[in-house]
Amino acid sequence: MRRIRSKWIVCLCAAGFLLVAVPLRAEDGPPKVRTAPVMVRSTPDGELQPAPRPTAAADKKPFEDKKPVEMPFFVLNNKVLPPVMNFALSGFMGDAADLRVSGGYAAMLRDGFPSLRVTYMPAGNSGWSGAVWQNPANNWGTADGGYNLSKAKSLKFWARGERGDEIVSFALGGNSANYPDSDALSSGPIQITGEWLEYVVDLSEVDLRYISAGFGFSVKREENPYGCTFFLDDVRYE
Repeated sequence: MRRIRSKWIVCLCAAGFLLVAVPLRAEDGPPKVRTAPVMVRSTPDGELQPAPRPTAAADKKPFEDKKPVEMPFFVLNNKVLPPVMNFALSGFMGDAADLRVSGGYAAMLRDGFPSLRVTYMPAGNSGWSGAVWQNPANNWGTADGGYNLSKAKSLKFWARGERGDEIVSFALGGNSANYPDSDALSSGPIQITGEWLEYVVDLSEVDLRYISAGFGFSVKREENPYGCTFFLDDVRYE
């Protein structure tokens, strides 16, 4: 009897160990990737030295050194003279070839002035397209071009669709690299109507001390399977 009891005790202990050990191994997940020490030298017999590591975080531009600009601050407005030059529509993304943009489309007027016309014809592999107004042009955060827009309380723009069922997302900020934007914000998908409406984005909780990606839009094939055309005008910070 003692031998039988001893065997049962051993079996129960082993089973208990397995019940505890298996979940622990499952919770550990995949092994963590460790950073290997890397040494370099200029000649085969030279002294080994630690390989240089990037210091991009230390090189990032502080936001506080730019003076706040006065409001309103325009991104796009065809009736303002001289022409608005604060940001350039240069940052095309995704299936960029699927976008057609006309900066002064006289066949669709708002307030008596031409608007910006955007046509999206989905054909590329990414399934989406977008564009951003940047300062300077083609700046993804690699150049010092941001503005201090901290006096702005809202971002406002006028938009309308050609049919009235176009779905578009709008955004500001989000640049990274050595001159990162201080914040990023997206409207999420919005269904544009067939009439001119002014859209107002609340900026009260947004850090606007340094913004080089002033405004942008994106369209998706899954939301606009047959493409879409929409119009923009009077994009501004106030």
